[in-house]
Amino acid sequence: MRIQFILAFLTMSVSVSGDCNAGHGKTTCITEDLLQMFIRVNRQSDIKPERPGFLAFVKNHPTLSNNVIKFDDVEINIGNHYNPTTGVFTAPGNGLYVLSSMIMAYGSTTIQYEWRKNDSIFSYGYTDKAYSSFQSQTFIFELKKGDRIYIKHRTSSSEKLHGVHYLFLYLLISVSTQ
Repeated sequence: MRIQFILAFLTMSVSVSGDCNAGHGKTTCITEDLLQMFIRVNRQSDIKPERPGFLAFVKNHPTLSNNVIKFDDVEINIGNHYNPTTGVFTAPGNGLYVLSSMIMAYGSTTIQYEWRKNDSIFSYGYTDKAYSSFQSQTFIFELKKGDRIYIKHRTSSSEKLHGVHYLFLYLLISVSTQ
């Protein structure tokens, strides 16, 4: 709104014109001119609808066993398209989405995981047995409205995550192609 007001003010200071029949300076003409300027600014505005974004951490040090990793400590969730209860991000529209994660093992364990897009494996991830080893990954996804992205532990053996803000998942940027 502030940008629209500034643009309207600048437009008004450069040229005030209208089809008003009242004499110069009449309230009705000024109001009509302002209304027309706001309509022009709205049509030409580069302001886009709110884009989705989120930043989520794992609260504790959960032990995994072939389940979805739930980043349940949500700091930012613009549009509420990330569900911390399920661990799933759902694309609100067609476009390119850049998602990133950092997975850290607790102690000297390994973590084997996979990125999934609509229940199909997109990529694998792995941390080695070094103390608190981690892996960061960033991917560009071309998604359609309703597509789901999540990270799943991929073995039946129990492996422990190092949570409490050492482990995160976030949507960096999204570009709509609609």
